[in-house]
Amino acid sequence: MQEELLTQTIPFLVVMISYIGLMAYIGYYATQKTRTFSDYLTMSGKAGAILSGLAYFATQYSMSTFMGVPGTIYHVGYAGMSVSVPGIVFSMLIPALLVGRRLIRLGHKYGMLTMADYLSDRYESIGMRGFLAVIMIIFLVPMMGAQTIGGGIIFSTYTGAPEWLGIVIMGITVIAYCITGGIRSIMITDVIQGCLMVATAVVTFFAALKLGGGMELINQKLSSTNVGLMTHPGVNGGMPWANYASMIVMWSFFTIGQPHLFTKFFTMKNYNVMFKAVILGTLGMLFSATLIEWCGVLGRVSFPDLVGKGSDYVVPYILHAGVPKVVSALMVAGIFSAGMSTISGILLTTTSAITRDLYQKIFRRGASDEDALRLSRYVTAGLGVLAILIGISKPASIFQLVLFAFGGLGIWAAPVLVGMYWKRATKMGAVSVVCGEIIYVLLVLKFQSLTFGFNPLIIAWLITVLILIGVSLYTKPVSAETIRRHFEELDGQKKSNQSNI
Repeated sequence: MQEELLTQTIPFLVVMISYIGLMAYIGYYATQKTRTFSDYLTMSGKAGAILSGLAYFATQYSMSTFMGVPGTIYHVGYAGMSVSVPGIVFSMLIPALLVGRRLIRLGHKYGMLTMADYLSDRYESIGMRGFLAVIMIIFLVPMMGAQTIGGGIIFSTYTGAPEWLGIVIMGITVIAYCITGGIRSIMITDVIQGCLMVATAVVTFFAALKLGGGMELINQKLSSTNVGLMTHPGVNGGMPWANYASMIVMWSFFTIGQPHLFTKFFTMKNYNVMFKAVILGTLGMLFSATLIEWCGVLGRVSFPDLVGKGSDYVVPYILHAGVPKVVSALMVAGIFSAGMSTISGILLTTTSAITRDLYQKIFRRGASDEDALRLSRYVTAGLGVLAILIGISKPASIFQLVLFAFGGLGIWAAPVLVGMYWKRATKMGAVSVVCGEIIYVLLVLKFQSLTFGFNPLIIAWLITVLILIGVSLYTKPVSAETIRRHFEELDGQKKSNQSNI
């Protein structure tokens, strides 16, 4: 047993140490090119297509993608693959079409760096900036903690060491390169991590096929075990149509309300870059999501006795049993990558909520960018440590934590979209988002029966939109100057750009 542990532990540790060393070097490299607060948060809007596309893709793909979602599908069967694949296909395309072009123009023209920059300017509300910052901390820190849980599971599986040690190692690594290089280091590491994630999905899929004896034999075994594994809505009706529709809408539409994805548009150089990035990111997400989620079903045959949260281990188990130890260690680094890329993007976004949205724009309005940049590094470290502690405590499964946090932030798609396409949307109307958050939490915790089988986010968001529109019709509109910045001026710029093409 000890010999077996050594044969898997040594390759794993060699790969992980090398990988962590590479991340550290990238952080050091990025430090040399990060001179301003704008560089730290958005690369001053100079990111190219490959960097933007893979960064968006890598941030969207989390530890949940490689562990939580396959773990859920393991119990449901093929019907579970509908959880995210259809939505993932459009998760970059729809935000780009609906908000991407305007955000790039606003970011370049007015120096917007965060989601709160946009909302506070559009609604002329400092209070909205502060509320969003607090909401981001409440929901994004647990989402980071969820990613570290997966890191702990992997580390324990391959070394026999306690999970908390893997959580700490993953957390400290991300904190280190985020502190040093900001968004530049994050996006460069995302390119490496994105490629590694795709490779991991491919290798895991074929390893699962090999372990199960091929697709035909796997399907025969699944059918004989439980016919629900082969049909919709899955085992014990685990994926009803209402939930299926909810997941498609959530992963494709409500990414608009996720601040760590929203701000990616501020990093893009121009519209052409966005177009190319969308194509690259969408293809990467479709290909790898399909394969890795498929593994959740295939792994049911090779590892039939996983119960509860134990199903989160199915992908590491497949890699551990199905490929040579060195290859397995390298692919597991890909799963680590999924967690690290998401943590890094969220960590920087949450840092911006405190240093820019609260500190620089509310509590100390005279603070310079240099002061904010200096504070950012301390805040990044503090938030990272908090995420580590949440991961160690493990309050819920990876998928449950991610889904809850995603919903709490998805509400913000309401003021973003209504404000972007309706001039009459007002400051008082936007306060509806407070009602939306309260309704969402109540539906999740107490009143699931009132959702009619749909995800609580869908119901809460629709109510939020209705309140926003209703209140806006009877309250004072924003100033003509704000309307000019967000509508007339941008629309005129768009027409000018089109005429020059």
